[in-house]
This record gives sequence, C-alpha cells and structure tokens, in this order.
Amino acid sequence: MSTGASRNRSMAGLVWGGKGIVQEEGGVFVLYLSVFFLLLAFFILLTSLSTFENRKFDAVLQGVQDAFGVTLTEGPATQAALARADERLGAVGRRLVAVMPDAVIDKGGKGGTLAVTMPVASLFAVATADGGGTVVTVLPGREGVWHQMADAVRPDEELGLEIELEFLVGDGGNPGASLPVFEAGAMARTLAAAGVVPRAMTVGVEKGTADTARFLFRARLPHPAPLAPRGEEPPRR
Repeated sequence: MSTGASRNRSMAGLVWGGKGIVQEEGGVFVLYLSVFFLLLAFFILLTSLSTFENRKFDAVLQGVQDAFGVTLTEGPATQAALARADERLGAVGRRLVAVMPDAVIDKGGKGGTLAVTMPVASLFAVATADGGGTVVTVLPGREGVWHQMADAVRPDEELGLEIELEFLVGDGGNPGASLPVFEAGAMARTLAAAGVVPRAMTVGVEKGTADTARFLFRARLPHPAPLAPRGEEPPRR
C-alpha cells in the first residue's frame, strides 16, 4: 500500500464550494475545545460582572418553594427568622426534657423544626366518671411548659415568622379507639387556656404506637416583600 493512499484514508474529507478540503483527524476535536473554552470564559466574565438584588432573589426563591414544596438556600430575612425559630424551639425542647425526662427530642437535622415524642402517661391522667364514662385530664404542674409553647408559636411580626404546633396521639393500630381522641381534646383545651392561638395549633390522632404522643413544631418562613415599581420604596412591614 502506498504512503499517499494511506495518508488519504487517515484524513477526513470535507467539501465546501465544490472543492475538496482535507482536514487531518483531530482537527474537529481541537476546534470543539477552542469553542468550549471561549464559551467558558464568556460565562465566567458574565458571572463576575453580575450582582444580586436581595429582594428579587428572595421573591424568586419563595416562588420556587411555594410551587414545589422545597427549601432552597435562604436569603438574609429567612436566615434571621430561622435563627429566631431555633432559639424559641430550643428553649421549648429543654423545658420539656427538664419536666419530662422520658421525652425524646428530634430536630430532624433541619432548622425551624422540633419533634418531641413521649409516653401519654407523662401527660395525662385517666379516670372513670361516676356514670361510667372515661375522664381524661392533663397532669398538673406543667403549666410553665404550656405557656412557653404559647410564647414560642406567637407570631413575630418584625421578622414575619410564624410557628405551627401540632399534637398527635398514636391510635395503637385501632382507628376506632376513643381514648386517644379524649387525650387529644384534653391537650387542645390545655394549650388554648395557656394562650396558644387556635390558628397556630392542630391536634389529632395518628396511626402509630399506642400510648405515645408527639409535639411537632414547624416554622413558616416569611414571604419576601413584594417588589416595588421602579423609583418607589418597597412597603414596610
């Protein structure tokens, strides 16, 4: 085989304007890399020249979170609200453990949340009424805990922070059991008497282990302030 024929087979032939243009193998790859690095340099330049506007960033962030139910990187306002929520919920958790040593705290690795699980025997006293019915009352001596929960879920208008409180009693695999319903009702009355606002509180019965109750706290992060038209100041809280 001649050297010329071998060289022709090792070259890629391109046609332009009716003329044959011969390009050696590897030339296309070099061209691709050149374009890639030019584009990379262009985007690096754009990034270095760009600036973030916190209000617009927070507005887009909140829109994504509302649409998809996910939490992304927080802006300054959200970080401040989370810090306040963690401060409040940390105090509640420490108070609960001090009063009820058998309570188990779980923050779930996420800011602005708190879960506390405990036996219902640490919360309620069950007695039989004269007429044969069941009477459930919350154990005395815990008033300080309930008042601290009320303080924790009180809205913070300055930061736009709200914390939701949920109390759930396990049904032990028996959805028709009446005792968990009585216990949930007794806790609802106790929390309301301590000052927990109704819109911040939910009580109920869940499918789960019998004789077990849970307090769940979740922070609702503030929505960013609406964007003001150009030349106008954004509305103040």
